[in-house]
Amino acid sequence: MKKYLPGILAVIFLLMISVSVAYAQPAPGSGTVPANPPGHGTVPGSNVSVTPILTNPFSKGGNSLIDLFNAILKNIVLPIGGVIIILAFIYSGFLYVSAQGDENKVSTAHRAFLYTAVGAAILLGAEAISVVISNTISSLK
Repeated sequence: MKKYLPGILAVIFLLMISVSVAYAQPAPGSGTVPANPPGHGTVPGSNVSVTPILTNPFSKGGNSLIDLFNAILKNIVLPIGGVIIILAFIYSGFLYVSAQGDENKVSTAHRAFLYTAVGAAILLGAEAISVVISNTISSLK
């Protein structure tokens, strides 16, 4: 297990980096620069368009800490957690296959599968947990 950990972490890191998106802008003087959509700006003294990396989570209506928490949960935690859960299920399946009938290895694989399933249930229920916490906080006001 310990000898595979650096490789597994490297694969997870590469998967997280590969999700990044690059925005290409035309070179100055090579053509027309498109009009800036709302929320975008230009650098003073040039015609280079600037695109914000993070958009305002309150731009769609809410302006409370609970709305920010829900935006972070839906846009960051759930996608990254989903990838990690899938990789954990694949890893626990690999443990089952590599156990080859050895009772200790099978129990380790079973425990890894169980913990992964519990983590997936918590991740999938995170939005419901968030709603319950939000309603509790709202009722205390």
